[in-house]
Amino acid sequence: MSVQLKTILWLKTNKQKANGMDDQIFLLPYLITIIPIFAFCLILTITVELIVAKSLGVTDNQALLIVVAAQVLTNPIAVFITSALVDVVANDVQYWACVITVELVVIAVEGLIYKVKRVSNTPWTLSILANLASVSVGILVQTLI
Repeated sequence: MSVQLKTILWLKTNKQKANGMDDQIFLLPYLITIIPIFAFCLILTITVELIVAKSLGVTDNQALLIVVAAQVLTNPIAVFITSALVDVVANDVQYWACVITVELVVIAVEGLIYKVKRVSNTPWTLSILANLASVSVGILVQTLI
């Protein structure tokens, strides 16, 4: 192998390593920004949905813990997808159509969890009302910030 070829390979390898470091350095501010946002969304959602669950008669601590677990499962995914949609969709109508679709999936998943785990006598009502409340509060907070 010629010295020139070795040099080219060495430069490419080190450039890839440098690019990898640049990507990691670039990613750090993004993570520092996004983690508190995700945490805020999750805490707000858990709070609102626990209030709704308690107001609908869910008092068992284990059932309330399942409500929290359902939020931990679904909320970060929903927030990630709806956040990513901002850069993908062409207009507000498409964005809100996608948000509604994501929320309908979340309602279905949480309703199924509540039904299987017997969180409530009316798992689908709990899921629908809790998600309507948390989405409404989320939109309100988003418009105020």
